[in-house]
Amino acid sequence: MKVFLLAHQDDEIFFLPHIINSDKKLFIYLTNGVSSNSPNTILEKRTSEADFVFEKYLEALNSQVLWWGLENSISEGQLHKHVNRELVDSLKVKIISLGGNIDTFLTTTFEGAHQDHDAVAIITRKLDEIFQVGIIEISTYPQWISKIYSFKVLSPRLPMIQYPFNRIKVLIMATRMMASYKTQLRTWLGLAPAILNAFAFRKYGSSTPTPIGVSKSCFYEFRGRANQNEVLKSLMGLM
Repeated sequence: MKVFLLAHQDDEIFFLPHIINSDKKLFIYLTNGVSSNSPNTILEKRTSEADFVFEKYLEALNSQVLWWGLENSISEGQLHKHVNRELVDSLKVKIISLGGNIDTFLTTTFEGAHQDHDAVAIITRKLDEIFQVGIIEISTYPQWISKIYSFKVLSPRLPMIQYPFNRIKVLIMATRMMASYKTQLRTWLGLAPAILNAFAFRKYGSSTPTPIGVSKSCFYEFRGRANQNEVLKSLMGLM
């Protein structure tokens, strides 16, 4: 069983080359997908979209899902504040209870792109210390030049392994899934062209895991989403 540990309901799009196969899969989303100041109507829409996407596109691919962040009221952007040993132990118990032999963990890599993505990477690494099955970490959109609004989607700074995939199937599925996340329209207007271009023309590979540390090109801090030192302090508490 492949276990996808993801921060947000739509992050699975970055992993489509690993999803389109017959392997048994478990998706665990560690936030509810909306910011803490969002009204309930937005949370309801986001949740409804995620349910639709899973039932329409993922369930038929031998998949099951755990909406961990929704069940535990963890807001988008705040996951690092919940990173602790108790969280890891609870996830371990839940994964075991859902059955199946774990083959691989898949998650976003630690790169300073989004504070939630970095938090999920560290949580997954601690889980793999327990299960010892290995992790595939995928780069999302790291900032490449500091002090400039620059990012390269699906381009790891430190590439490790490349994976072959069916470009046509992935492109069709990515387009349909993006269109289904209507509350994320602004996000996908920016990311969709870059992701589709990557799936259409570029190689797809994993990122070499890097230790927790200050990123000189920290995209989430550049955007004013979170303070890097505060995020790192929270993540270091698990190490």
